[in-house]
Amino acid sequence: MRYRYLLADNDNTLMDFDRAEALALTRTLRDLDLPADEAVCRLYHGINDALWKALERGETTQQALKVERFRQLLAELGRREIDAEAAADTFALRLGEHAELLPGALEMLDALRGRMKIALVSNGVSAIQRSRLRRCPFAPWLDAVIISEEVGVRKPDPAMVEAALTALGCVDRAQAVLLGDSLTADIPAAVSAGIDSIYLDRHGRPSTLPTYTVRSLDEAAALLLG
Repeated sequence: MRYRYLLADNDNTLMDFDRAEALALTRTLRDLDLPADEAVCRLYHGINDALWKALERGETTQQALKVERFRQLLAELGRREIDAEAAADTFALRLGEHAELLPGALEMLDALRGRMKIALVSNGVSAIQRSRLRRCPFAPWLDAVIISEEVGVRKPDPAMVEAALTALGCVDRAQAVLLGDSLTADIPAAVSAGIDSIYLDRHGRPSTLPTYTVRSLDEAAALLLG
């Protein structure tokens, strides 16, 4: 095996974040006695996506984002009497209840454990990620968990990668590779830190930035084991 250290993104790389978010949002809206129809969910996603882009530009913080997306949503729905912080807390609780995995995630990590040291490197919210990991069958196989809210920086900042390499005891960067699905966070972080990368391109959005591109976790496992 060429690599001894795997740094893996979590959301939409190992865990099915899209499904978890959809289920958590629907439950949260119902908990708040708000309509949980397609139009409201689409409105939330528009607000949320804009705020995450602002976060990547350094225009807001992750802590502020968690509340601001619900403040804006409640304002759009004319329900300002609902406390945005309480709504954000409810959503975080519901999201932390879901740890559905993407196809091939468990099989890949099972095949790699004991053969590579594995670090989870996530831009997620600490309480949510920790809650999901407690429900996740692969959590005991991880040698390190690096979460942006705990580190104080987020991908694409290479400090996330540096923290993972240190936690794994990696001194030779040629033996490390990062697996992720984001061309704006995961892959640039790997490039900036001087390690190889595997881009999980599940939606057919090719790029020349990563070292390798795969279309599934089965392909990723074959590449790593080969």
